[in-house]
Amino acid sequence: MGKQIKFHFNPFKRGVNQVLGPLERDIMEALWSHGESSVKDIRNAFPTTRDISYSAVITVTNRMVEKGLVKRTKIGKAYFYLPAYSKDEFLELVSKKVVEGASELSFDSVMVHFVDYMAQMAPDKIEYFSKLIELKRQNKPQK
Repeated sequence: MGKQIKFHFNPFKRGVNQVLGPLERDIMEALWSHGESSVKDIRNAFPTTRDISYSAVITVTNRMVEKGLVKRTKIGKAYFYLPAYSKDEFLELVSKKVVEGASELSFDSVMVHFVDYMAQMAPDKIEYFSKLIELKRQNKPQK
């Protein structure tokens, strides 16, 4: 993964809204779904109930370019936008940065809460993580 992206983490929101504003999220979802798109294409991908001005989409999309979330290409007189990362790459990068940031506060606390959360949400994953830890101890690549 190339350039470092800029985002702010809000633990009181849910899902991708923890790192993207509502319009940023809609823009990224449009780009992830449709690929390279003009601002008009992006805006047309929004639900009809989403009443956002064309200029707001331009402004936010250009800010997303500055943050490293989106790439911009000029073709003729128009700009086209493409996500800098696939959705999976983005979620992986954000997850990594969130864990690193939280671990700087209290590594032990983060790990305890992670294991407690996994035990509640997906008890079957405990065995997966146990095996992953053992592989890391043995310095073997993950399968």
